[in-house]
Amino acid sequence: MTRAIIAFAVWLLCISSITAFERVRGGLTLHQVIGQVDIKELGEDLIRIGVGQVPITMTGLIECEARSGSSAFFTASSRTAIYFEGGGSFAIERFEQVMPQQTDWNAETVETSQSWMILNFRGGDLIVDNRNTLGSSQFLVETPIGRIASKEGLWQMRIISERSSQIFDFTITCAQGRVRFTDLQGQQYSLNAGQRLAGAGPRGTPTIEVGENTKRSREQMKRYQYLANQHLAAANDFTQYLDYLQVIEQAASRKPELPLARGSNSIRRPIVIEYAKDPEPVTPFRGKVKPPSADQADLF
Repeated sequence: MTRAIIAFAVWLLCISSITAFERVRGGLTLHQVIGQVDIKELGEDLIRIGVGQVPITMTGLIECEARSGSSAFFTASSRTAIYFEGGGSFAIERFEQVMPQQTDWNAETVETSQSWMILNFRGGDLIVDNRNTLGSSQFLVETPIGRIASKEGLWQMRIISERSSQIFDFTITCAQGRVRFTDLQGQQYSLNAGQRLAGAGPRGTPTIEVGENTKRSREQMKRYQYLANQHLAAANDFTQYLDYLQVIEQAASRKPELPLARGSNSIRRPIVIEYAKDPEPVTPFRGKVKPPSADQADLF
């Protein structure tokens, strides 16, 4: 009888720990467009954007192409913000999240449920701000020269390429948090706040060097910060996303498992980019030669 009671109690404990959840496809809001920017939901026609029509909310899978000098600013239902400048393009190929509770979402300024996003970045200037996402959420960026993974960070990347020769010039700058870049050979580089990675050359074997932030990067980041503050109230309105969150899975689970990211070689140890400390000052040393002992003197 005692065993039966214990077994029943364990069963009740297990049941109470299981929570129902919905996995949905996330939503995006376009807050500002400058210049010529073409945006379309994957598989759909171009979205016609007239003067004064922003903000516009859409499903989370999009393609975006901007001419040189043009730009677009997005926020996502996962509390991620994206600022893009042309010329170039990017696409969001996957955007899923566990459906958040509206009351929790509105009460917090950070993400309240896990999310997954994969972005394909082909060229231009891109700023990603996912400082307000959960540590268990996943954000990946696929590029022609490698892959970027970031968690709870603020960073930017620039890609310029010559299509005919397949020569690429790129920079990655980390403003806050940490960013990990994996090149096509599987080599990993980890950038901390204030660090910049620059590369140039063929897509498979670029020459890579490490440096500090540039004036151009700082100016772009200031433009992003201005837009983020300007559209903060609209970005924090969860109701704008509700009609665009598409249910793709309903399940009961103790914890939704985080999908494993594909990698060239996940067991490689990343190169952690750190500035070396200044060496200790060198003090000249002058040795003193002792006179030979009596025994040593007899030898010579």
